Amino acid sequence: MTPTTKTLRQILVKIADNHAQGVESLAVFDLDSTLFDVGPRLERILTDFAQEPEYQRKFPEQLRFFKNLKVHRKDWGLQDALVRAGLAGEDLKEFQEALKNFWRRTFFSDDYLHHDVPYPGAVEFVQNMLHCGGRVAYLTGRDVHRMGKGTAEVLLKWNFPLNERAELALKPHLSMDDAEFKTNWFLSVPEKRYGNIWFFENEPVNIHHTRLKAAHASPPIEIVFFDSTHSRRAAAPTDLPSIAHFLMDDEEES
Repeated sequence: MTPTTKTLRQILVKIADNHAQGVESLAVFDLDSTLFDVGPRLERILTDFAQEPEYQRKFPEQLRFFKNLKVHRKDWGLQDALVRAGLAGEDLKEFQEALKNFWRRTFFSDDYLHHDVPYPGAVEFVQNMLHCGGRVAYLTGRDVHRMGKGTAEVLLKWNFPLNERAELALKPHLSMDDAEFKTNWFLSVPEKRYGNIWFFENEPVNIHHTRLKAAHASPPIEIVFFDSTHSRRAAAPTDLPSIAHFLMDDEEES
């Protein structure tokens, strides 16, 4: 049994045991780069940027590199893909600024969320948590105004539960800090309501902040690091369970 499979199965067993004893469990999931691979969204943004007549006129040389531009699993935003394509030089600031502005308008919008794809096993694992008697919360740094409608639509599109036992928690305003918002959300959970709380998250900044500010939560928040990509503003935790997919069989993702 792989470490990932063991971790996931142990959580489901604990949820079922708690349910049998009349005790509630809560599993909290980040969305971007935890449940959802945002690589397809980023690639569509690059494609649409390259198809804009304005940018075709301004940056014909740079756009020639877009044909084979791919976003890899470990990429954070567009920068890594641009570096691989040779489009990150100091002499390309006008191009980079135009692309960054286009990315900012599109990535953080309802319109592009439907390009996201769940990581292998993610839908089934979340469904299994509810089947075992647990509750689920999708705790995301996305904000209500720009991304609320699209987030709910995409969750339902992929058959992620979204009901009275599976809630969606978005930032009320885009200006709020992600780590502060998530930590405060955990601190708002009534103490001792749940027998266990798990938090699946890919961003070390959010993990470290939650561990620091919610260190005395009851019950303790059990964090599972989802090893996909992150901002690199903090080191990945080395003392937590780490998974790279949600597959429940004994074969790792190929």
